Amino acid sequence: MKTNQLQKNISKEWQEIPVGDVFSFIKTYAISRENLSTGVVSNNDIGNIHYGDIHSTYTSTNIDLSKTEIPLIKDKNFKFKKEELLKDGDIIMADASEDYEGVSVTISVHGIGNKKVVGGLHTYVLRDEKGITDEYYRQYIFRNPKIRNKLQKIANGVSVYGVSKTTLAKVLLPMPSLLEQKRIVSVFETWDKAIENLNKKIEIKKQIKKGLMQDLLTSKKRLSGFKGKWQTMEIGELLDYEQPNKYIVEGTDYDDIHRTPVLTANKAFILGYTNETEGIYKSHPVIVFDDFTMDNKFVDFDFKVKSSAIKILTPKNKEVNLKFVFERIQLINIIIGQHRRHYLSEYQYITMDIPNIKKQKIIADILTTADTEITELEKKLSIIKDQKKYLLNNLITGAIRTPENMKIQT
Repeated sequence: MKTNQLQKNISKEWQEIPVGDVFSFIKTYAISRENLSTGVVSNNDIGNIHYGDIHSTYTSTNIDLSKTEIPLIKDKNFKFKKEELLKDGDIIMADASEDYEGVSVTISVHGIGNKKVVGGLHTYVLRDEKGITDEYYRQYIFRNPKIRNKLQKIANGVSVYGVSKTTLAKVLLPMPSLLEQKRIVSVFETWDKAIENLNKKIEIKKQIKKGLMQDLLTSKKRLSGFKGKWQTMEIGELLDYEQPNKYIVEGTDYDDIHRTPVLTANKAFILGYTNETEGIYKSHPVIVFDDFTMDNKFVDFDFKVKSSAIKILTPKNKEVNLKFVFERIQLINIIIGQHRRHYLSEYQYITMDIPNIKKQKIIADILTTADTEITELEKKLSIIKDQKKYLLNNLITGAIRTPENMKIQT
């Protein structure tokens, strides 16, 4: 057996076994999106798990097909063989990705029961027919960073990357005994449960904040002592804007080491961090607004920006609380013109009702408290996820061993 990086770190009690000696490749069906509908698989349906959903839809390492909506094959005459139907514990791997990060991403499936589901477009279905791996351990094998890195290095392609079956079958997997696999699963289940609970808490807090926004920002419900009529004003009467030309980052060599974030204002928001020390915007808080996508963010830290499409919005005067206005904007369904563009020509004329500055601040402070609670939970979630990454790095290679007397969750 050849020596590689994994072998240097692997525990002596473990084996390294090629993927092809652990898993069989089960036939999949390349069915296009237009020939699929979506729903929970019933007895009359045949599910088809598409590679695009592995990349973007499923957020967990495993999915419960008794609860999860998946693509369904529209063709009622679709033919298949019984052995091609997915079984609990099967691994589905995306065999195509537009970037290296998505190369060979996997999910495992459970809760199949009597349901009929097959692998879909650009997927491999891996099945352990020899019983070498525990049903719930399999989902973590290909999530190990060292295995992920190896798969990314051997991926081929120009605009789309993938690993061939022949190449994948030769990749060595560090493999402990079944008993140690079960102990490792028990550890991961603890972290997965913590992540699940924090995600639920964050979602509840976000829903609470959404309710507060609907009630407080639209004057549907008034706080004690809130009297008087709210004034209808245009955004352009409340906010000034600044072209960010002198704050545009010069280079594109972003990283996670330096201190100054580079903003885009779209969903990605922070592209990375720059080592540039000149032209940093420091007079915050501001609203960073993308004049092309209409995305906006409340920013209370130093930054640079990517392009001149971004506008920097600031209060027009001392009678405007920026946080209040920002939160109120989030309740507006903004569709402006065919091109959804141009703050000065269209966006500035959108109206909102606004109370006096004292009441604005009280409402803004309530929403800021809600934001702080969400942020704290998200920080905890980030720590738990980092801990899980550490465990994936070390438990799946035997660098860290589980105690032999460890109680296994059932």
